[in-house]
Amino acid sequence: HSPTRIYFASHRVWRSDNRGDSWAAISGDLTRNQERVTLPIMDQTWSWDSPWDVGAMSTYNTITSLAESPLQEGLIYAGNDDGLIHVTEDGGQKWRKIEVGDLPGVPATAFVNDIKADLYDANTVYVALDNHKFGDLKPYLLKSADKGKKWRSIRGNIPNRTLVWRIVQDHVNSNLLFAATEFGIYFTIDGGKKWIKLAGGVPTISFRDLAIQRREDDLIGASFGRGFYIFDDYSVLRHVSENQLKQEATLFPVRKTWWYIQRE
Repeated sequence: HSPTRIYFASHRVWRSDNRGDSWAAISGDLTRNQERVTLPIMDQTWSWDSPWDVGAMSTYNTITSLAESPLQEGLIYAGNDDGLIHVTEDGGQKWRKIEVGDLPGVPATAFVNDIKADLYDANTVYVALDNHKFGDLKPYLLKSADKGKKWRSIRGNIPNRTLVWRIVQDHVNSNLLFAATEFGIYFTIDGGKKWIKLAGGVPTISFRDLAIQRREDDLIGASFGRGFYIFDDYSVLRHVSENQLKQEATLFPVRKTWWYIQRE
């Protein structure tokens, strides 16, 4: 909305209107504000100077995902590692709390991996969660069409144990979504009813981030320990049909390209 505005999250949400030269908090503490060392690990409460805690544990009670609607300025979603999501519709003046345990089928301890505001509808938002730190390896992927008041699962046929880390939406076809998971990258052409795993040299490893380069229609996936992978010009997926997906192979038309000739 403003090219000079950026956001940052810790236990609260911060905003800069001058590209990061100065910052102002636009929320209070949006976490549960728990004392980490009071929480049991392996059925034991550890001391402040325990090597287990000091050397191995990540910071808890932290905002782990932040998204502003590209359609409605000031509509911001913040998701935590402690089972909370907050929504503001006025740029941070008032925040509405959502317990992830109130989402259908989601445990109260689930970690918010990703929140994405819809590119086409200001009321729609997506969230990816996981609960693997509590021994639960189910994928949790949900959609809300009313700014987080009601939710429904769009996990579809994503297999068990396939944690979802990121979700991105195509900027031309609203029903074309991509999910970065623990075991590769999936896409759907129907908004999440059915997911298809990408092949073509993509290894079955954990992909922790996804991004779309809009000018070239490239999908970029960042893996855990195996570098980056790029799907060059995925635009054919915008028009692929169910019948084509059932075929052993399908030929798609290629787009026009520029031929650069050196001038004398």
